[in-house]
Amino acid sequence: MVVTNTTNGTNMMDQTGHFNEVLSLTNHKFATYLVVSSLLILKMMALTILTIQQRFKHKVVISEEDAKANGGTVGNHPDVDRVRRAFQNDLENIPAFLIISLAYLFVNPPGWVVHILYYLFLLVRIGHTIVYAVYIVRQPARGICFFIGFLIIMYMSLHVLFYGLISGYGKKSHKM
Repeated sequence: MVVTNTTNGTNMMDQTGHFNEVLSLTNHKFATYLVVSSLLILKMMALTILTIQQRFKHKVVISEEDAKANGGTVGNHPDVDRVRRAFQNDLENIPAFLIISLAYLFVNPPGWVVHILYYLFLLVRIGHTIVYAVYIVRQPARGICFFIGFLIIMYMSLHVLFYGLISGYGKKSHKM
């Protein structure tokens, strides 16, 4: 059974079929999204563990009850703060990537582009964490990692935006 949308004449089965094709495990681009997304989230969880390790190493805790229970002092330490800033930077970049990279799949980019963009983003985020929080390397290493990831998000965002504007609003038969 084919259902036609009476407002614009599109075949609803085609739209649903495209949605199901994009979000299918047989779609290598979606599989890449799942792998990269999972690895990015695991990387963030690793920073949580690294923060805890730095707190134990330097006996710095965040509350009085932790100080009483674990025998430390309430306060900050530069090593703890550095890991926390790396995590904060992840919070400013990774959620945006997770959202736009999923939307990007719906503009039907070539598979090789998806693989390069997604795995490159993963690599530069791992690189950013390493040179900022694990093995500190002077600038511009961290800045380069950040900027490449920033450009990837910007590129995908603009691609999705223009695709939506041209495909959705660019048609002459578009009715509201």
